[in-house]
Amino acid sequence: MKYLETLKNISKDNKKKRENLVFILVLLVILLISINYIFNSDNNTKENSVEGNIQEQVDITKDMELKIEEILSQISGISDVSVIINYSNDGNTSVVYDTKETVNDSGVVTSVEKNVAYNENDGDKNAIVQMYNTPTVEGAIVVARGVSNTDIKQRLSVALGNLLGIASYKVQIFEK
Repeated sequence: MKYLETLKNISKDNKKKRENLVFILVLLVILLISINYIFNSDNNTKENSVEGNIQEQVDITKDMELKIEEILSQISGISDVSVIINYSNDGNTSVVYDTKETVNDSGVVTSVEKNVAYNENDGDKNAIVQMYNTPTVEGAIVVARGVSNTDIKQRLSVALGNLLGIASYKVQIFEK
């Protein structure tokens, strides 16, 4: 009985009623913020992992262009080389999945749950990569000094076609 009387007294006292409502509202806001933080931290980790993989692929393609520029600059009579490679896709990355199968009593798989497997270093989660598929090269443009001779252009076109795995007519060479 004392509990009912206490509840009635609390409800009658408007000041206490307001304080209790404010307290409950503050607790709800804190709860919502913490839930949002927990779920967003998981999503951010996945997004950072995917963005990191995309950035690695961009770095690989830029690295390829720089290596080609460096090699072409070493050819006698050719200098000040710029290379751009055109890709039909950005390539893709295959990641490793943790697979969990649920089997019923008769041995039949009832459900399969797949989650991306991660390595964790210093609080950073990175997806475990099974395989990188390099981007598909569609063509290339080379601009350099010393390539006005048609024989040199043809030889460079064939060499770059072989290097990039494309037909030599897909490689365009221009004089700077």
